[in-house]
This record gives sequence, C-alpha cells and structure tokens, in this order.
Amino acid sequence: MQKVFYTRKLNQSSEIEFEKWAEDYFGIKLPEDFIDFINSNGVGREPIPCRFDGKIDMEELIIEAFLRLSPSDNLASIQASTDRAIGEDWISDDFVMFAEGAAGHLSFVLAVKGPHRGKVFAFVDSGVYLEEDRIRLENGALHLADTFTEFIDGLHADEDDVDDWEDSMDYLPDEIKEKFGSGS
Repeated sequence: MQKVFYTRKLNQSSEIEFEKWAEDYFGIKLPEDFIDFINSNGVGREPIPCRFDGKIDMEELIIEAFLRLSPSDNLASIQASTDRAIGEDWISDDFVMFAEGAAGHLSFVLAVKGPHRGKVFAFVDSGVYLEEDRIRLENGALHLADTFTEFIDGLHADEDDVDDWEDSMDYLPDEIKEKFGSGS
C-alpha cells in the first residue's frame, strides 16, 4: 500500500482504543488493511496523494482530510462522523466514515460488515455539485474500490498538489518526488 503524507498530521487516540470502539460499535474487527493504513500513515489534513479517479464522467474525487481517531465526542473524529452519518440515515451501520472532501459534503466510507465488507464508497450528504457544476449526486453512493488497499493505491497527485504541498511544507519527500514529480 502506498504511503500518504499530510501537511497537517492530526493527533489521535490510540489505535487500540479505536479498535475497541469499532468492535463495540459494529460487533466485529475492522478490515486489516484499514487498520494497517492507520497504524503506518496516521491521519491528517491536506493529504498527498489526494485524488481518486472519478466515476460517472467525473474527473476525480479529492480527499481533503483523513478523519482522526479521537474521543467519539470530537466532531472531527471517525467515531463521531460515522455515528452522525448513521444517525442521519446517510449510511447504514455497515460502514465507517474515514475521510472527507468538498468541504465536508463528500464522504469516503469503508464497508465493515455484510456482503460489501472491505469495499470503499463515496457519498454525499445532500445534493452537491462536483466538477464545475457538471455532475450532481443526490444522496447517492459510488463504489470506488473493492479493498481499502486498492483505494489507497489508486490515489494520485497532480502537479498543483505537489507544488502546493512543497510550498506549505518547505520540502518534498523523496517518495513524492519519485512517484508524482519534483514540484517547483
């Protein structure tokens, strides 16, 4: 699975606490590749790579943040976001929300139970226009990948992402240079 870098890495509670929450909440363990990603990459804002090739004529979906593992009362946590989405009937209790885009209106979820376990989907909380008003998704979900690893490995960055990241951080990791270009 490829590495993801963040301009702002978020502090989080322990993975053990998170796994316990997931087991209590869903009654099962989360997919191993998801836990491996959290353990090796952490979470944060403005990730690079951050783009996923879109579906239904959209050029790409952009992740603005991977949600943090923190107390469930923290609104920016995986736990609170998942609980809110289930409570609002945006998703069923087979999913955990792990990332967001489009100023919080585009959510990335992982199926943790049922026949779709391990698959990654994107959904919108209400109608939202993407790609310069060409596509409107209304409370719909898009299947993005069959596994979390496939989803992460499908992320990419464009030249502007690389330049913005380098400007923000005053350096560019070698892995980013090698995979996506050298920046400015």
